[in-house]
Amino acid sequence: MSDRVKAAQAEAQRHFRRQGQYLAPLGWAVAALVVLVTVTSKPGVGLSGRHLALALCLVVYVIEILGFPILRWDHVAARAGELTVLGATSIALAVLQPNGVSELPGSAVVFIAGVAMSATFAAAIGVAVTGGITIALALSGSAGLAVIAASALLCAVLGVTGGLLRRYRLSREATEMLLAQLEDARDDQARAAATEERNRIARDLHDILAHSLSGLSIQLELVRRLAGNAQAPVELRSAIDGAAGLAKQGLVEARDAVSALRRDDRLGLDQLPDLVEHFRRDFSLVVDYAVEGTPRPVTPGLGLALYRVTGEALTNVARHATGASACVRLSFDEARVQLTVTDSGGERGALATEGSGWGLAGVQERIKRLGGDLVAGPSGSGWSVVVSAPA
Repeated sequence: MSDRVKAAQAEAQRHFRRQGQYLAPLGWAVAALVVLVTVTSKPGVGLSGRHLALALCLVVYVIEILGFPILRWDHVAARAGELTVLGATSIALAVLQPNGVSELPGSAVVFIAGVAMSATFAAAIGVAVTGGITIALALSGSAGLAVIAASALLCAVLGVTGGLLRRYRLSREATEMLLAQLEDARDDQARAAATEERNRIARDLHDILAHSLSGLSIQLELVRRLAGNAQAPVELRSAIDGAAGLAKQGLVEARDAVSALRRDDRLGLDQLPDLVEHFRRDFSLVVDYAVEGTPRPVTPGLGLALYRVTGEALTNVARHATGASACVRLSFDEARVQLTVTDSGGERGALATEGSGWGLAGVQERIKRLGGDLVAGPSGSGWSVVVSAPA
């Protein structure tokens, strides 16, 4: 289950609880009216016999209706138990005091059941409570047929109203869940399209650029041998050696680009040690790598961005500062992760004039989209790149 779907489910639960809060004033109004009519009707409340039973039922009903836990509790069994107690208490009030507002307590319970419970359980509660109140009024002999019918009709109307409110809420929740799933499907489709495009670019790089650079390296190696056999001037042989070095390094970078494009989704902080080792091995670059704080997982987008920053920064060191050493520091604190890449400075390398210079600009845009910052500039005799982002 994706984070977006989980968020939609959490929002549905919050909306369910808010609905209970919105209906709480209705519970207060019902409780006040039931108490007022009960204490002023006959038989009244008291401390013995039927009067005591009426008083106890009234207290239990008021506590339950004012607490209104049904719409706040997530446990279905708890809501069912509370509704059962409320239903039984409302029927008891109708039996003990049929001349009071006997239909209001039961109709409120039926409404709550319609709002809070499934249609099957709400119907069962509604039928039981409505039937109980109808029988109580009929057996009392003091209620006419019109009063009994009106009581049953009030329970039915409020039960249907509660059920419609529940259906509206569930329909809204289902719509939000479908929208979240649709967004996930769109993201999956976009990732699949991006993967296909990366694979296409990787194939083009491999089939065209890498093959061309391989051929160029072979030709330059042949030219260098011919120049050596022909006792060519030192300046010419030096230029040929430089061109051969450029071709070899370009081939290494092209292969790295192809490899990165084919496994872009898997690149992240876990691969930083391998990236550092790659520069040590293939570029003969002295790189120190250290992690500070307690490492923890970061989002795939941030992990990829930090990987790209490290690769671009170390590439710039190899290109612009021949003989320099570099240091990669990854730091974690409570809220953020920081990546620092520094170098000690060195001579301008043969590759300093190559490249577009847009590498760090590209990753800086990616870092900003993730809510972080990238600062690059001189640091002592060398250069530093510092990235800080929430994690």
